[in-house]
Amino acid sequence: MQKKNDLYKKKYELYNSLFTQNSIDGILNIGENFLSNPIFILDTSYRIITRSNLAKLDNSSIETHNGENYLLLDIIQLMKRNKCIDNIYNSDNAFFYNSDKTLIFCSIRINNITVGYISVLQSKRKFQEEDLELTNILSRVFSIQLQKENIFISTSGLAEEYYLTDLLINRIDNIEYMTERLHYINFNLSKNLIILSIPFKQKYNDYRDNFGLKELIKNFKNILRNCISTYYKDTIIFLISNEHKEVINDSLKETLLEFLKLNNLRCGISIVFENLLDIQDFFYQSIYALELSSCMKIYNTINYFEDYIEYYLFNMSMRTTNDLYKINLLTLVHPWIKKLIKFDDQHKTELFKTLKTYLKNNRNANDTSRQLNIHRSTFFYRFHKIESLLGISLRYNNNLFKLELSFKILDYNTLTKTQVPKLM
Repeated sequence: MQKKNDLYKKKYELYNSLFTQNSIDGILNIGENFLSNPIFILDTSYRIITRSNLAKLDNSSIETHNGENYLLLDIIQLMKRNKCIDNIYNSDNAFFYNSDKTLIFCSIRINNITVGYISVLQSKRKFQEEDLELTNILSRVFSIQLQKENIFISTSGLAEEYYLTDLLINRIDNIEYMTERLHYINFNLSKNLIILSIPFKQKYNDYRDNFGLKELIKNFKNILRNCISTYYKDTIIFLISNEHKEVINDSLKETLLEFLKLNNLRCGISIVFENLLDIQDFFYQSIYALELSSCMKIYNTINYFEDYIEYYLFNMSMRTTNDLYKINLLTLVHPWIKKLIKFDDQHKTELFKTLKTYLKNNRNANDTSRQLNIHRSTFFYRFHKIESLLGISLRYNNNLFKLELSFKILDYNTLTKTQVPKLM
């Protein structure tokens, strides 16, 4: 009877900690007093949100990136093989887990969505059956406190959202590490990437309460296919990846356009890029495409940043304050130029030099051939090769303008010796 009363008092004190402590760490300390073992709180991307005092003494299962602590990838693989992760997501209750160590796991749920979980490591004393009950209570208390502190205000608990948000705010600066992490959420990271952003003001403080927003994201993902998403700064953001140079082809664009119009929405799309570490620049490209189109009263449903590059430069030059994010200049170079550079490197050709010389000579084939010291027929062979490789016409003024602007950006970068990342 006494044991039952003691358990009741512990449960009461855990619930009461919402009022007496009113912080995650305060509640965690009370939980550790009762469980007498290290306690870790993790989100669904295996990032450690916080840990108890005893847990801070054990770093054997942790790796650190950009000041954030994560569970080791080897441990994640083991948990997946042993179906531990599945049990966390599928069970409402705490359970024992035995591998080389004995642990208790319990999901933390908000509106029936798993947004994180508790991990208790058996080290200071052996687990007792009542520890499962106490961990269940601790999970419910954390659920309430996390909502009070708005820690998951813009996420639905999906691991992909944590990864994408971490990238957008530069929490992660190691490309190999990030690629491995993305592998665990079944996102196929191909060579061509774009950011697609859709302004959307949610109706509720917590996105999980907004059924319409969740359904909207689900429908967009069905259209965009290989992508991950997050909701950040009143914007639905997608990172889309595939092998094709046109990440959004004509067929996909038609479907996307129809769905956007039906829902009275607009989107901004970045230039195609390859390096995930540059994602912040390309995120702002998608945002500025929307802002510039509105400012210029161009009310397109789909807005490509590559159509607004020069207007972005004009806009930045007219700014009297430094409150806007400045995009790295080299990320404004058109993908066509990058493709020529890569092709030349791989095949020992001079398509980049040929095109640049052609534009410098006012698009005069004879002058270009003479300056390059090649036969006129050789020039036209290269000219058509460039058109074929890029899939464009070099007789279309808008295409030529984009190329000329990119060459000028590269020339400016070279002449000023600006220290910026390499193109490829």
